[in-house]
This record gives sequence, structure tokens and C-alpha cells, in this order.
Amino acid sequence: MRRRPSVVSFAPMDALKSLNSEQRAAVTAPVGPVLVRAGAGSGKTRVLTLRIAYLIDRHGAQPGQILALTFTNKAAKEMRERLRAILGSRTRGMAAGTFHSVCARLLREQIAGRLGHYTGDFSIYAADEQLQLATAALETSTERAPILLEPEELLRRISRAKSRMLTPRLMARFSPDPVDRFVAGCYGRYQRALERANAVDFDDLILLTHRLLNEHPDVLDACQARWHHLLVDEYQDTDPSQHALVELLSRPSAANGNRRSLFAVGDGMQSIYGFRNADHSIITRFGHDFADATEIELATNYRSRQPILDAAFAVIRH
Repeated sequence: MRRRPSVVSFAPMDALKSLNSEQRAAVTAPVGPVLVRAGAGSGKTRVLTLRIAYLIDRHGAQPGQILALTFTNKAAKEMRERLRAILGSRTRGMAAGTFHSVCARLLREQIAGRLGHYTGDFSIYAADEQLQLATAALETSTERAPILLEPEELLRRISRAKSRMLTPRLMARFSPDPVDRFVAGCYGRYQRALERANAVDFDDLILLTHRLLNEHPDVLDACQARWHHLLVDEYQDTDPSQHALVELLSRPSAANGNRRSLFAVGDGMQSIYGFRNADHSIITRFGHDFADATEIELATNYRSRQPILDAAFAVIRH
């Protein structure tokens, strides 16, 4: 008789008893699309961590079948540490990281021979290198710019277009704004320069991963066979390209047992990455995009007293 791997400190019923009713409902929600609306101080990290433990302990999920996405390396590290404290060695093989790090790993494994001339040893350009390409794209334009456009502003506009999944051609075709059409031309030159250098920028990591999965069903099948359960922290900070990637990865298929196992945690009032193209309205449309979603609100705040919460809400609601 095989012995089950040892657990450091996780006793499911004991852990659930320590939660309030809303937290317990979130951790034990049926497998499917689940949105947990969690305000600051409501215990969302504990809920997300225990949800992973619950999937492994109660639903028989293997750690390697779980993909947890965060927005910072610090959050990913904290999640892994908490899970090790709960499950010990039973977390080995679980994928937890930022959108960009997970996408970079996947592209290095799969991009060669599938997307243009890219190879798996592509470079990820930092801000200085991007700025050089943006400057060259402006200087080589045969059109006159409708407005004075600095390279930094060009990069911001290109980033915004990529976050909306617009190629240079689509941007030029569908925008009535002459500035955007000029930017689209620069964007095309910028992108061709990246490809010639076998390089990507950070937005490309998301955009190219979505393109890879969308254009190559065998890669999508492999990912869905690998990752049956997808969990996303701080969902209010996703941009349209990240949301589209989550939708694609969590789409039911034969590879993942024909079910969508998506567990998203977030709070529209805590969106802080608008300057990075995050769209807080995505979280408000969750029930529309995932029609059979379960939505749970963590209403109890353990960090601040009511007068502080009332004052904060009075500012945020505007």
C-alpha cells in the first residue's frame, strides 16, 4: 500500500475552521470559473493559498497541474513559501510566477519554428534598448508627425496598442486618429527591428504567447494538459491581453477534462496599474465573460477599523 506524502501542517478541516464563512465558501467553491472579490485586509492571500491546497488535498490535483499567476515576483515567492509551509514537498512541480515569467519560459520552449524567425534564445529588451529602437523608428519615418512625439511617448502608445492586442496593421486600419496612424507606422518599424534582433519587449511576452497558443493548437493542448487549474491574483490589474490569455488557457478542452478551472481574486477599487495599461473594468465583466461563474465577496476587513474603511471608501468611490 502506497503511503501518502507527508504533510507539514495542513489538516483540511482544521484550516477551514479558521476561516470566516465567506473565506470558507471561496476555498471550497466548486471547480469552475470563480471570482473572489477581496478588499484590502480581507485575507485574500490566505484564501488563494488554501484554495490551491484544497485542490491538491480534496480534488486530487497534482501540483504540476496547477498554474498560479501573480503580478510581482515578491507575491509569487510569498505564495510558494506559504504553500510549502502547508503542504511540504507536495508542492513540488507547481508553476507559480508572474504573467511575464511564465510566458517567457513557455516561449523559450516553444517559439522556435512557430512564430517567424524567432528562436528560443531570444533577448528581452529593457527600457534603454527599447528607447533606441523607438528613436530609430521616429527618425526613419517618411511621414511628417502630426504632433511632436518623443520616443518615450511613442513607446507608451505602442505598449497600449499591444495590451489591446493590436498589431501595427490593425492599429493603422481601425484608428481614425492621424496620430495613431502615424504611431502605427513607427510601431511597424519598431517591431520589425525587434524581430531582426531576435528580441522581444515585455508586452510581446504576453502577446506572442497568446498568438502562439491561438495559432498552434498542439501547443495549447499541451499547456491545457499540463495545467488543469489556473489561479490568478490581483485580477483587477490585468490588461486585455492578459485577460485574453487567461481565457484561452482556461478554456474547456479534452486536454483538461472539458472543464474550466479558473480561480481569480481581485478588487476593482485596488487597481493600481492603469499606467501599465491595466483595465479595472475587466473584473466587473467577469460574470459576462465567464457566464457560469461563481462570485464571492470577502467583506470582512481584518486590517483596519470601520472609520478608516469609511473614509477610504469616501475617497475611492469618486
